Amino acid sequence: MRKNYFFLLVIVCGLVFVSPTVLFAKVMDTRDIELRTESDTDNELRSLLPVRAWIDNRIVYVSFFELPAEATVSVLDTNGRLIDECYIQSPEVISIPVKEREGIFEIVIKCGSNIYIGSFELK
Repeated sequence: MRKNYFFLLVIVCGLVFVSPTVLFAKVMDTRDIELRTESDTDNELRSLLPVRAWIDNRIVYVSFFELPAEATVSVLDTNGRLIDECYIQSPEVISIPVKEREGIFEIVIKCGSNIYIGSFELK
């Protein structure tokens, strides 16, 4: 009988302390995409651009600090082929899934007369 209580206690402790971390663990794969202006010839980073881009798993997100009237976000592969393109009016956050593809990609964000370019890799 004592063995049964001990065995039950071990199972309960295992479920209480180990199970939540196993069940609710999430692997974070968030990386920022380094953006530059198209006219940036000296390759120096600007302190603050009005747009931010990042990758979370296989989804590219674009966020605007100053909401533009219109924006175009394009994702291209290394050969310049268009993977996906979004035309948005007054967006806050844009998400573009890049599924079933691997390699180096380029993101082009056009806001009015400003163009921002960045590259990222998916494995």
